[in-house]
Amino acid sequence: MTHTGPVRRWDLFWTNLEPGIGSEQKGVRRPVIVISNDGFNAAFPVVTVISATKAEGKRRSAYAFEVLLPKGSITPRHASIVMPHQLRTISKLRLLTRIGRLPAEFRGRIELRLLEHLGIAFEEESV
Repeated sequence: MTHTGPVRRWDLFWTNLEPGIGSEQKGVRRPVIVISNDGFNAAFPVVTVISATKAEGKRRSAYAFEVLLPKGSITPRHASIVMPHQLRTISKLRLLTRIGRLPAEFRGRIELRLLEHLGIAFEEESV
């Protein structure tokens, strides 16, 4: 069933990302973090998200450009790897169930990795 309520930045959702092609994150039940701003989220039928995957059972550890989060930060049973390189704008119809909200202490690391992935750097203004 599709989520019908409001969607806010840093909300966590189970989503249906099928079909996926190649190395895209896919699955009929994949956790994502909403990263688009609240004004955009309220005005449009799409949201921008980044995917996460469970850390347990992987043959690899998190890459330097990913963010490893402890058990309970996204889902109660697993540590998670957040993948800023899997940035995607999706229809709100793909949002299935709201999991909760990403704890504030992890948001800055995710924002930093996302900016690095996009090649965005801010220069300090000289006074």
